[in-house]
Amino acid sequence: MTKKIIERIAIFGAGGGGTSAAAHLTTIGFEVRLYSQDENALKPLQEIGGIEFDAPFGKGLAKLAMITSDAAAAMQNADLVMVVSPAHLHEKWISAAAPYLKENQTLFVSPGHTLMLIPHILRSHGLKKPVFCETATLPYLCRRVGPTKCRISRVSDFMVFGGFPGVESERLYQIVKSVYPSIRLFSNVLETVFPYGNAIHHPPALLCNAGRVEATGGKFRHYFDGITPSVGRLIDAVDRERLTVAKALGAETMPFVELFYRMGYTTEEARASGLAYEAFHRSEPDKWIPAPPKLDHRYFLEDVPYGHIIYSELGRLADVSTPTINHIIHLASVALGKDLKADALTLEKMGLAGVTKEKFLSLIKNGFDD
Repeated sequence: MTKKIIERIAIFGAGGGGTSAAAHLTTIGFEVRLYSQDENALKPLQEIGGIEFDAPFGKGLAKLAMITSDAAAAMQNADLVMVVSPAHLHEKWISAAAPYLKENQTLFVSPGHTLMLIPHILRSHGLKKPVFCETATLPYLCRRVGPTKCRISRVSDFMVFGGFPGVESERLYQIVKSVYPSIRLFSNVLETVFPYGNAIHHPPALLCNAGRVEATGGKFRHYFDGITPSVGRLIDAVDRERLTVAKALGAETMPFVELFYRMGYTTEEARASGLAYEAFHRSEPDKWIPAPPKLDHRYFLEDVPYGHIIYSELGRLADVSTPTINHIIHLASVALGKDLKADALTLEKMGLAGVTKEKFLSLIKNGFDD
């Protein structure tokens, strides 16, 4: 019998994405250890020894090999270390994993799209030539719906995958596709930044629906009711700027509607239209998703600092104007009463202050040479 490439997986993060990944991967035969620093999130799972799940692949209780707040124990002999968390928490999880990461372990972040932040953090922990890989999007449309239960509406059909440095992408792809066959190989982590779908549509849609959210507490369907034709046009404008920045940096990507279609979230008719409005109004998986209950929500707090601002920063690096994106950043900050640039993923935060476009592209492809 041929030995599996991956047998044991340590999952960092016990939110909706982490618990969904743990449940799904357990049901298909992997040994999963779930790690979190949040004892309150872990205790109910520890009491039942796993995670209850309701998913397209079935319902039941996925019994986990380990549920722990000890990072070293979770990672011991793990083949794959998978970080499943919002982008603004990457620093916390990577810092927790770094002291125990071995050369024979694969570090996989899903979703990633924080560009050079992770290599910068790993280097600060003494790993001078960091190697990792990521997908642009989460593998699941999911929620943690109770202390012991997650609900998975869909397992993604298509995920953009890249590695750092880019010269390692093919090798890392061969490893991770044994766990997630739906990943598609792209050149590097620059090409996983641009397909970050939430960053394209969440900020403009929430901004345009700010009054409605505050008046109703989010009691409407965010995508189906909140994305009208005019809101769709704003999303399309953001998407055009994103595509222009990607082209200037030589990064392969695709229009948002094409990405949404490939992920299995909308129809062929919507794909043919090329319009965000049509993509969302023909999306059965997203149709019933409620709006955020308040503006102080990840649609602004994560998707502006770790999405819109990345596009703006890369535009600055490539000498490409991004007026629509920049105005949304400013207006979202005003509406929220919080400077979203303050803790954003800027070139400086990624250790790239003063780096030229040419040096940046070489670094993405070849890694560090010191």
